[in-house]
Amino acid sequence: MRQITVTAPQGTAQRVLEVAFIAGATDAAVFEKRVCSKDGNERIKEVVELDCGTPIAKTFIDLLTSKPFFNRKDFSIAIRQPRSLISQGNLFRLTRPLVEPATDVFEELWQFSQITYGFVARILIGALLLAYGLVQYQLLLIVAGLLFIPLLPLMLSVGFGLWTRQWRLAAQGVLSLGLALLLLALGGVLVALLTHPPVRFVEFNSLVTGVLLSTAVGVAGGLATTDDVGRREMIGLAATAQIAIIPTWMGLCLIHGFPPLSDHPSARLLGLLLNVAAIIISSSLTYAALRIRGATLRCFKDIPNP
Repeated sequence: MRQITVTAPQGTAQRVLEVAFIAGATDAAVFEKRVCSKDGNERIKEVVELDCGTPIAKTFIDLLTSKPFFNRKDFSIAIRQPRSLISQGNLFRLTRPLVEPATDVFEELWQFSQITYGFVARILIGALLLAYGLVQYQLLLIVAGLLFIPLLPLMLSVGFGLWTRQWRLAAQGVLSLGLALLLLALGGVLVALLTHPPVRFVEFNSLVTGVLLSTAVGVAGGLATTDDVGRREMIGLAATAQIAIIPTWMGLCLIHGFPPLSDHPSARLLGLLLNVAAIIISSSLTYAALRIRGATLRCFKDIPNP
């Protein structure tokens, strides 16, 4: 379910209303508001508000942002997700959770891909827990560490950016993922300096099994990010288990030495690259199958990002 508020230049509310009705909305509210700027200027704008199900919201946003008259300089759109809506609308259509508007997915993935001190701290703390769990082969510590490491949104950012041609998002996802992998390896090195060999964890999947699992994770991740009821946390844990363990294990083995019966390190690195590629490609294909339109996001090119 979505509550959508469109703030438009004076005289354009009727155009927005027409788009809403074409998308499937049954009614909408229209009113005026006074907008004050920092420089002291004031102007009157028109506001269109509608409450609708998620699929109608997606169709409305897709249509509105593709119109020639729409741009981010003159228009703004606020999309909220209420807990419930009580109206005369059909309950089945109102509560249908698929597919979320592309703008919701786009901005959520941008948030997850931002490199902040919180991002760095979460991954490094998770890497330390994970590395110690790998050395001692303590399953609870391994799971605890994986829960702190948000790798799936970074790979989904790349997949989404490639499909929608949002190259800045794809590049940001690559940058954040690269930093995350380095932090994981660093966590392994730090724990190795404080512990004694050997590294007891050696249970890795084969290349084929890893790629198949990563492909499934990519599909599930793409579905979860476009679904109001998608269980993203558990899917994120599955993706992290496929990706995060390898660089952390490599960091440990750089200090403690590689176990004699383990595969060559190059095989582990190849597995890491294949798993990452599988998640990115499968998620991108999932967004394509769900008809996420890159044209919906063209408005984000109207005003250059700083």
